Amino acid sequence: MKREFDAIIVGGGPGGLAIGSLLAREGVSSAIIEKDAVLGGRYRS
Repeated sequence: MKREFDAIIVGGGPGGLAIGSLLAREGVSSAIIEKDAVLGGRYRS
């Protein structure tokens, strides 16, 4: 299955999640690439 995105976001921390949300509001398709199994970065508990 081939997927195409308008933007690739490297890092699923607060900044990556914020820009992903802003892009989605504008109708831009994006993928967040994160090295850990869960998103959130330093805000995870």
